[in-house]
Amino acid sequence: MSTTERHTLPSGAWVQFRDPMTLRRGDKKKAMAGVGGDVDKPLAMAYEMTDGILQVLIIDWSYDLPLPSASPESLDLLPLADDQKLMELTEPVRKLLWPEESAKDAKDEASPTEPSAV
Repeated sequence: MSTTERHTLPSGAWVQFRDPMTLRRGDKKKAMAGVGGDVDKPLAMAYEMTDGILQVLIIDWSYDLPLPSASPESLDLLPLADDQKLMELTEPVRKLLWPEESAKDAKDEASPTEPSAV
């Protein structure tokens, strides 16, 4: 049985997330669709990734705006304090969708240098 979570944000607004354990491969692809992949702009990539996650995760909210799944531009109209909280709330989901490879696993024994993640 899946559950949903409702989160109160600093502005007093709330968002309701679908159960992250119900996400599927197609949801991951939708979340990635807007990520530009410019590694020289990691902050922009983080926002693009978070926006994608919110588009598949938010099933209801108290804002007088269309849901992100219907209109991703709605996310640009949220208060900054709420934005920060949403970034924090989506971090566990990001890790679920894209598990980080540990530095030990990333180490190439044939390489003369250590991985940059170490």
